[in-house]
Amino acid sequence: MNNSFFVNENQLQDWVTASEGIRDQFGIEKALGYVIGEKFYGLLRVVASYQDCIETIEEERRKPNYNPIRKYSLGKYGESVENRDETYEKNKKLVLESKDIIEDFTRLIETTFARHEINAYFDSHPRLGSTGHIASEEEHAFMVEKGMVERSVDTEVRDALVFDEMKKYFNR
Repeated sequence: MNNSFFVNENQLQDWVTASEGIRDQFGIEKALGYVIGEKFYGLLRVVASYQDCIETIEEERRKPNYNPIRKYSLGKYGESVENRDETYEKNKKLVLESKDIIEDFTRLIETTFARHEINAYFDSHPRLGSTGHIASEEEHAFMVEKGMVERSVDTEVRDALVFDEMKKYFNR
């Protein structure tokens, strides 16, 4: 894979290989929780954040007083300057590049796991994210209660939308 999306050019294959080890050691549910519920989900979340940024900048560009240069305070560390036009172009490139990456990742997963295993994973309505496949219901509830995992109407809606998007890639 030749892209600027990942530092490791074999990242997708590395995730799939890791999921095979997880399957061998902990079972199919944990393996798919890792590769789809954590890594695939995370990738779609990153792309969604780039798309949100693009939309925000497009809205700002329509304003008559638009200034692409933004300064952000870093507290005692000074300030940061961002050129929103450069950010816009960078994010557009990453979103375009991500489409092929997501399709490649989907194919890798589909060649590693059987269709019925993938379908069963989606039918189980799993928790998503890095703790989704490793924490029990009680542990997850504890993490939410203590603020270690954010859970709000906004996060639930966002996850539902991402989950729906995930299913589309796997023809569900």
